[in-house]
Amino acid sequence: MGKNICVFILAFCFILGSVAYAAEQGTSDKSAKNLWQKVIKYPAKVTDESAKVVADTGKKSVEVVTNEVKRTAEVTSGDVAKTKELVVEPLQGTAETTVKAVEGTVKVPVEAAKEETAETAAQ
Repeated sequence: MGKNICVFILAFCFILGSVAYAAEQGTSDKSAKNLWQKVIKYPAKVTDESAKVVADTGKKSVEVVTNEVKRTAEVTSGDVAKTKELVVEPLQGTAETTVKAVEGTVKVPVEAAKEETAETAAQ
């Protein structure tokens, strides 16, 4: 109970401080509203971008597995020339998938901020 009251008091002080700063700076109501919209929308956009990265990574992983099954079928049916691809393609596909996942994860906050900036400029 005491912990909840402390959190509430801290949140109230933060809001009060933000409002006082905005009033001191002569910030219009619209700017303050936009600030709070950004604060609330940003985590949602980060989540959305993260979901896109996960979906793309999953799709690429399925492609790697599908290609491996095709190569295995080709080699077992007598196409011995595909043996090298049977070994190399999964390693290469896994490495590419990992790189794409890391790149996407690093870009998530930046992409979320870009979209927010574009929306703010449109208003």
